[in-house]
Amino acid sequence: MDFTETVSAGYIRQAAKIQTIVQLSVRCEGAERVLAVSAGANVRVSETLNGEVRLSGREALEAVVMTEDGMRRVSGWAEFSDRAEAEGITPTSRTTAYCRVLDTDVVSVGGGNATFASVVEITVYEERTCMIPPAPASDDEVFTGSESVTLSCVQTSFSGRAEAVSRERFNITEVVCAFTGVVINGTEAALDAVYVNGEFTVDGIGKTRDGGIAPFSFEVPFSTEIAAEGARRGGCVFVRTGGASVIGELTDEGMSFTAIVEICGEVYAETETQCVTDAFGPDREITMTSACVEGLKVTGAHCVKDKAEGTVTLPSGDNADKITAIVGFGLTSLTVYAEGGKVVAEGAVSGYVIYADAEAGRRSSCLAEIPFRIVTDVEADENCELDISGSVGRVAARSARAGEIAVRCELSLCILTADRVHKDVVTSITCGEAKPDRTGVISMHSASEGETLWESAKALSVRPETVMSQNPSLVYPLKKGEKVFVFREKKAEA
Repeated sequence: MDFTETVSAGYIRQAAKIQTIVQLSVRCEGAERVLAVSAGANVRVSETLNGEVRLSGREALEAVVMTEDGMRRVSGWAEFSDRAEAEGITPTSRTTAYCRVLDTDVVSVGGGNATFASVVEITVYEERTCMIPPAPASDDEVFTGSESVTLSCVQTSFSGRAEAVSRERFNITEVVCAFTGVVINGTEAALDAVYVNGEFTVDGIGKTRDGGIAPFSFEVPFSTEIAAEGARRGGCVFVRTGGASVIGELTDEGMSFTAIVEICGEVYAETETQCVTDAFGPDREITMTSACVEGLKVTGAHCVKDKAEGTVTLPSGDNADKITAIVGFGLTSLTVYAEGGKVVAEGAVSGYVIYADAEAGRRSSCLAEIPFRIVTDVEADENCELDISGSVGRVAARSARAGEIAVRCELSLCILTADRVHKDVVTSITCGEAKPDRTGVISMHSASEGETLWESAKALSVRPETVMSQNPSLVYPLKKGEKVFVFREKKAEA
């Protein structure tokens, strides 16, 4: 017998991860040095080939430069392309890509230009599909054993943005620099949509009407609905946040701000089906072919909040008498694994702190790199499949002892946990020759714990109804050690 009807389930796997270098130049007349850099990027899959994914993207960069007239913000962008080798990828594969700027260096400043080089990490994801044969009905020739298999399937992938406007106006005419932090508080799947809520934290400095420098800071919650065709209520939502930014709008009452963050991700749902895992023929020999079904069962998408703290040592002789601004903080590395039954997240946060040194009579900056290791409350064993995304929320910097700055970063992590599923599934059954008659035999079988009627019949190589009729006192499932008897009539010799 062959079964052609199938149940489809799918999951997202990481197919490749590469790093690419993006170089760009920004026009900045009169710049003497660069104080801070903030860069973000987005990427898409432009083409898939056998074993290869071609990528194209765009990086946007803002820098705070020091001129004779004070601090000034400059910006620019550059397009980039690259390729990633990915085993198992074909032209028909469904792939997506996500990127993060790991590091940006100042290559040169002069001649009215500043040149930068960024390391961009690109992760390629592929949607995999597995096909599960259904359980065929039992017949007079073959009795099949089936098991319930639960797998997760990708209902849909989605992308969109969240926005929120500041409630107050600020006495600022021009933004010099700003840091926009993002915290994801929760997600929910709905009919053809995903709801994401969280909050923005914005800290920056700007020029006032009288030519001075003033700080601005605000927090604002957001709740956004993102179109996600195919999503259904109860789905498990895993989100990734892209670059966050803030846009200022000057009005008569002052400057208002709109905070923006790009959001993407997937919605998972469970599919449960019965699949044939074994069969036997009490009267005929049978031949089976099987295939291994591999997939994932998503057990949860967890929003975790924690912090990273550390100190930064300033260049020899420098003192941070006043913290002026924080710029470009982000996760430059992020990994996840299971240890001791818990999910552990490791990585680093980096960004710039601009400070004033009163004795030297100048503004300077330093690059803060804060490593972290977080043991979460999320449970997972070492065989669990894990994925993680994250963002930096509020960042606080203060002068510590002489020559040091203390930095504290709030972290927002989304952790996906899933169990690996491996199941050998029968794909076809062929009946062969008749088995020789077993006459004049009494067979006894000692049951295992939780044994089913089908398992007893297979162990004795008789039909299930024979077991039931000859053992009317048995109640299934059986307890360990219970005895099952089968009596066969002896045929008269010719």
